[in-house]
Amino acid sequence: MSRILVFAGTTEGRKVAEKISLAGASALVCVATEYGMQSMPDLEGIEVRQGRLTESQMEELMESEDFICVVDATHPYATIASDNIKAAADTTLMQYLRLKRETGSSSDYTRAGVHYFDDNESCAIALEATRGNVLLTIGTKELGIYTRRGSLKGRLIARVLSGSESIKTCESLGLGGRDIIAMQGPFSKEMNVAQIKDYNVTVMVTKMTGQAGGFFEKALAADEAGISLFVVGNPDYTEGMSFDQVCSRLTELTGVRIGRDRQFEVSVIGCGMGNEGSLTGEARAAIDDAQYIFGSKRLVDMYGRERQSFPFYKPVDIIQYLDRLSSSLADDTIKAAVLYSGDSGFYSGTGALIPALDEWKEEQRGRGTVVYIKQIPGVSSIAALSSIMAISYEDSRVISMHGRDQDAASDMSVVTAVRNNEKTFLLLTKPADFIYYGKLLTEAGLGDTKLVMGVNLGSVDMRLYARTASDAAQMPEDMEEGLATLYIYNEDPLDTSGFALKDEDFTRKEGIPMTKEEIRYVVLGKLGLKKGEILYDIGSGTGTISVAAAGISDDIHVYAIEERKEAADLTELNKKRYGRDNVTVVRGQAPESFDLLPKPDAAYIGGSSNKLREIIRGLKDKNREVRVVAGAVTLETLNSLMQVMSEIPYSSIDVIQMNIAKTETIRKYHMIKSLNPIFLAIISFVAEESE
Repeated sequence: MSRILVFAGTTEGRKVAEKISLAGASALVCVATEYGMQSMPDLEGIEVRQGRLTESQMEELMESEDFICVVDATHPYATIASDNIKAAADTTLMQYLRLKRETGSSSDYTRAGVHYFDDNESCAIALEATRGNVLLTIGTKELGIYTRRGSLKGRLIARVLSGSESIKTCESLGLGGRDIIAMQGPFSKEMNVAQIKDYNVTVMVTKMTGQAGGFFEKALAADEAGISLFVVGNPDYTEGMSFDQVCSRLTELTGVRIGRDRQFEVSVIGCGMGNEGSLTGEARAAIDDAQYIFGSKRLVDMYGRERQSFPFYKPVDIIQYLDRLSSSLADDTIKAAVLYSGDSGFYSGTGALIPALDEWKEEQRGRGTVVYIKQIPGVSSIAALSSIMAISYEDSRVISMHGRDQDAASDMSVVTAVRNNEKTFLLLTKPADFIYYGKLLTEAGLGDTKLVMGVNLGSVDMRLYARTASDAAQMPEDMEEGLATLYIYNEDPLDTSGFALKDEDFTRKEGIPMTKEEIRYVVLGKLGLKKGEILYDIGSGTGTISVAAAGISDDIHVYAIEERKEAADLTELNKKRYGRDNVTVVRGQAPESFDLLPKPDAAYIGGSSNKLREIIRGLKDKNREVRVVAGAVTLETLNSLMQVMSEIPYSSIDVIQMNIAKTETIRKYHMIKSLNPIFLAIISFVAEESE
């Protein structure tokens, strides 16, 4: 692609170059001064040349290659340069675009002490009738007009650019030392006030440079300091184009979108039950306002008939199309709506889309595009079904099975939730799942629970099914398709959630050890179990650690590994007593039993059968990031732990000793009785160093 020729001397000139580069186009930018060269950032596709050119030199440059056009972005007061650029463009038949800075007029700022002049000559003459120091902020080109007047000698302070060329000009006109302020703007009102006070200025001279040239900051500073402001009017041409107009013309000439900031408004909308009646007013307005509609085919067919619509609901597909719109020459403001059924913040595709949109938003920021993301809630299926049944749902357990595999782990989560909660809601993949969960609950001994399923809630073909779990299990499986939500009511839940269980709450058997209540709290705290994690309880004994850990969350799965039959049976008994369906009792030895189990996130070693070394190494082999807590009631076991850990590189062990004493009532007296002390070893493995 051919290049654009730009003559720059203003902030706008630099911005034009930045927009050209940002759009992937290329340009040759010519600046007259060293400062102009320094102020141009290093931009991809932009070549910068420094030096003043005559009209004939400009003609030669324009004929040296096939430029698309020439943009004159020189300073408003550089009238000679502009005349030369325009003349050279006319001679070479090159399209000429004059970027005109919006400098305003004398009517834009009026107050006592502000005086306007047509040119620098009349301003200099007026200064002779004043007293005190004069701060000149007009650049160096017309500085000689002021220094030639003898009555102003010793009163002038020139604020110029910090380049050596500017300072040399000042010195050649008799200014030096404290007469020169060499600084690069822009200057705030506060900086202007500080310089006025520091130099005892009584008059500030400025050009009508507009917002880009800092005119209003100077005017406000002069007002605050109580000094006169002399303003040299705008001598610039009457013809010219605004920044946006220049960018629009460059877009037309290059076929590449240049300069105009684009704005995206993306509304992520919950459409409720998929009918007009459940659509909120805010959602309706956002859909009506959108130019582009995305969503499932059902929602697109319903709401996107009169606008451009696409049956996309996956983030990658939506963002790919938004990217195409961003790089096109479409409208400056693009409004898109992404539609999801139900509530946009409740088990919807929003969970994946919003982070992807946030990432895309940052990418677009670098391309000069502003992206606004708005999430609009809708009526969820659970809210709709609860309304039909006239019940509250804030105290219910909610599980989404929509699109998930029905396997042992998910079945366990559902059964545990139903067993321990009065109200449970399931978001189903298909209506036939009503039968599946009827069978599952019946097999788990929960056949009397009541099931209510709503299909296509809020639509004209809405269907409701109400059965006990055992009755639902007998229904024919050829159910019509649709969006289904299931409510399960258990009138007699176990209500044993949590891990704060007392020792007397467990079934005990003589000869089978039990980790005591206070010790359990510390063990579970050190294990730091989180939702979705897997725990090995090695040597489960009575099962107190397994049952308590499983009570932290239904989504924690515990494998209670016990080699003795009577102990494994006792763990199973206590598991069933508290409805801990997320505990699996494994009858067998450790570490041999590890082979058929998923990798653990944490492990508690309550019993090792003299296989500490093999168990710890086996845990590390299963997961190098496993968190391990081991209990030891004898010094020999503790010594074995320390010896094993000393043999394993890249590992650490911290040991705490616990001495628990509890009150014991003997007749009318309360005695303190000590329990057997225990050592807890907290074990971790660190990443092996690379050689």
